[in-house]
Amino acid sequence: MRILLTGIPSYLQRTIADVSGTTVIHRPYFDETRTRKDLISQVRKIANTGNYLIGEGAAASLRGHDVTYLPFWHLANNRDSNELYERVNREFDLCVFASANLLRPGYSADLEAEIFAKLKMPVVVMGIGIQRKEGLKEQLPAGTLKFLEVLRNKESFFLTRGYFTAEFLREQGMKFVKPTGCPSLYFSPNDMKRSLTALANPALAEAQKIAFGGYLGSVADTIVDAHALLKPDSVASYVVQDEVVAYNLSLTGDDSDIVYDQSSGRITGGTEYKHSEKWQRKYELLVFFDTNQWRGAMSSRDLCFGRRFHGCIIGMQAGTPALMVAVDDRMREMLEFIGFPYIEAATWNREADKRAYLTNFLAQIDTQAVIDRYSACEANFRNALGQIGL
Repeated sequence: MRILLTGIPSYLQRTIADVSGTTVIHRPYFDETRTRKDLISQVRKIANTGNYLIGEGAAASLRGHDVTYLPFWHLANNRDSNELYERVNREFDLCVFASANLLRPGYSADLEAEIFAKLKMPVVVMGIGIQRKEGLKEQLPAGTLKFLEVLRNKESFFLTRGYFTAEFLREQGMKFVKPTGCPSLYFSPNDMKRSLTALANPALAEAQKIAFGGYLGSVADTIVDAHALLKPDSVASYVVQDEVVAYNLSLTGDDSDIVYDQSSGRITGGTEYKHSEKWQRKYELLVFFDTNQWRGAMSSRDLCFGRRFHGCIIGMQAGTPALMVAVDDRMREMLEFIGFPYIEAATWNREADKRAYLTNFLAQIDTQAVIDRYSACEANFRNALGQIGL
């Protein structure tokens, strides 16, 4: 099947030099990332580096087909070109749109509505989800409602992040809706199972090589976590995803200043952010624009811990145990669907002895039940793809 893949990309989008019609021209190298300007630009290109896992997972699920990734920006910038859309409709049999928390009040899917209205082929929306349950139906922007109307009136398939999104889409009149979870969950199943097996180990509460993820620059939660779990002479590794563009983690200095070491993924320049004065441990800030490098770095950690879904998933893809602290409905929907152990943020934040709580939590994990649930979800995902013809 000739598949047009668009939407959230894998990290390979960083090699795209140009797009002409339906031909994507790739450079045989990645742009250098060293300066303050380089680093901020690379984050802005993807909005959140965790998104690369979504695009990578979606692309990997289409192996065995004739797949072309066309950047969504190319389709959007040329939406008035009849020539382009005639060619797209002639050259492809199916469109797969890699998505995330598109159903949210703060985002209007006007462009998606306009573009999908021009496609004369079935559309698969993979990985669609919500940001917040409360008021979803009443607060969705007009552009997103139009997007849903367009897809309701054509052959479309929705693979959702969880049950709530699936039920919502069915209420909107969508016919083929299957809760399958985020496609990143199924990129490396054997390593995911290895990670889940390793998590049921109370000794991990004493781990000192931990990769933390959270919202540095906004709240001090991760700093508190590091102090609770790490010994005074340990170094906290914090992985940045979007904080430099979304959460006021500022890189100081001029745009031309060298602030990033590509080999290690370490931010070497100065930073300023709210609560930074509260650190009582040595720490390093890391950011990755290549998912293989990111997985490699996580493979050397004993534990991935924190409030970022994909920041933990990539550790699991490397076989490293990971435990998430759920902070919003978006995370809860994905975690409740897939059945991974997790801790509610409100519960974790009020625990005075976090290490003791973590020890007890890890001791109670039913490894076999967790792996059985994951295996069933993976089979469900593959079955849904099979029903679509993928």
